[in-house]
Amino acid sequence: MNQRKTLIEKIKAAGPGAVITSAFIGPGTITTATNAGVNFGYALLWAVVFSGIASIVIMNMVSRIAIFGKQNVIASSIDMFSRHKSWKYFIYTLVTLVVILTGFGFESGNLIGATTGLSDLTGMSTQMAALITGGISLLFVISSTPKLVEIIMQLFVALMGIIFVATAIIVKPDFGAVLSGLIPSIPDGGMVTTIALIGTTIIAINLVFHSVASEEKWAHDQTSNEEILLEDAYFDSGMNVSLGVLMTLGLIITTSATLFGTGTEVTSPIVFVESLEPILGTGARMFGATGLLLAGLSSSTATPYMCGHITRRIFNWTSPDDKRPKMVAATIVLFGTALAYFGTTPVPIILFAQAVSGVSLPIISVLFLLAANRGTLGNHKNTTLQNILGVIVLIVMFFLGGRTVLNALSTLFF
Repeated sequence: MNQRKTLIEKIKAAGPGAVITSAFIGPGTITTATNAGVNFGYALLWAVVFSGIASIVIMNMVSRIAIFGKQNVIASSIDMFSRHKSWKYFIYTLVTLVVILTGFGFESGNLIGATTGLSDLTGMSTQMAALITGGISLLFVISSTPKLVEIIMQLFVALMGIIFVATAIIVKPDFGAVLSGLIPSIPDGGMVTTIALIGTTIIAINLVFHSVASEEKWAHDQTSNEEILLEDAYFDSGMNVSLGVLMTLGLIITTSATLFGTGTEVTSPIVFVESLEPILGTGARMFGATGLLLAGLSSSTATPYMCGHITRRIFNWTSPDDKRPKMVAATIVLFGTALAYFGTTPVPIILFAQAVSGVSLPIISVLFLLAANRGTLGNHKNTTLQNILGVIVLIVMFFLGGRTVLNALSTLFF
């Protein structure tokens, strides 16, 4: 079947993009976006748009590597220097460190966010909310299949999109100021927040997972020719990342309209929920708490699922009956649930995870760029324009990675 698909058919055929969006629209993104809106108003909206464009540039490279190269970035990177076993072990070690540290480092924050949302909605104790949200996440990662994951993540994305975009419209923002915020500029004291906004969208583990999942979904699909599959893959990335960008913009716009200039201290994602109540009443607070619950659940299920899926490929646990990938995911969920139950954030683990992510992100970005220029892709290797865009993204990744490492190390040791 080589005819082009309708819009509905493309949405139905959408792949791993929804998992990526569900992973990065979590409590961390809500907190970062709230902080941006509270302290800098609409001025940093452009950073969110940039991060979305950069993500799509890299993810489109991934799609071509998968469809025309029949590989993911791990295998393609190893093939570049296949004669050197040390290179192979370096790639495996790098990816494994990123996966494990990201999973354990960020899962507690995801579940604490989900717990906070559920507790705020229902009035139940934090401990009970932690057990419920952790139980839901655990059930998900144990019983999930790739297709089920895609469907549920698409549902999460749709519901969060409705909530976060709707609140941005309801608060009646200054649309002139919104438009001016799309023009790149960094206000005084805004560099760290700018980096944080970009960093909450472009995450190393998300890019690696997208590569692995894209190879599995698109590389051996015989239902359409490769050009049609590439269109489907591009649509999947563009649609889901754009929805994630809209949600993050909605969060910043909402808090800009309600809290900018108030001096509110942003210590958790619940500040976003509380920002709605004075203007829109208790019903709006419930609306916001539902969004926080969904964001926490989507990230707390997507992140361990991605970790299990990537380790499955690294260690060649490819048998359908092999339970080890789900055991990895379940262990991460149980770890996060325990910390959410006691209200504990594993600061040293998070900081170390951030440092490793900061080091690995530019390296992984280089690997993507090199893999997208390999001769095995034929006419579908990077064009000059795609390389220029890739280099721009790469420069930002090096800067972002360096600042992330410095911030993590300064917090750990000073």
